[in-house]
Amino acid sequence: MKKFIQSTVLLSLITSIIFSQDDTSASVESKERSVSPMIQIRYDNFANENFSPSSAIGMILKIDSNRYTGFDVNTSTNETRILMGWKWSMLGISVKEVTLPDNTIDNVNMYSFGVKYGILDNMNAIIEYVLSGDTNTDDFLRLTVGVQF
Repeated sequence: MKKFIQSTVLLSLITSIIFSQDDTSASVESKERSVSPMIQIRYDNFANENFSPSSAIGMILKIDSNRYTGFDVNTSTNETRILMGWKWSMLGISVKEVTLPDNTIDNVNMYSFGVKYGILDNMNAIIEYVLSGDTNTDDFLRLTVGVQF
């Protein structure tokens, strides 16, 4: 019985190696890929003297050549955002964790809209106006430099 199991596993392994990839490239060009990871450096409130840089990671799903959707997460400010875009425009809906003056933590709804400009292949700059849905947090401008893989 042990020989039969070993033979079956070995035969399955050899068969999967022979037929894997079927003479195609293992990598897909980024223009053909519909799901792409992204890394961003964000400068929140960059029009003010006390702007705060942070980083974000996320995924972009290309719907067609003009439209996309996705999400990103900023771990330093605990912000999670769902985004949608069409050509050069972009909209975002997010939840951000903020510390109030009495040292309690609150979740704030934030809405962003802005423009996306391609700098190089797979590298872009984004300028957004971020609107806070709360009286405890001010609206601000965000500058982002990002890379999609």
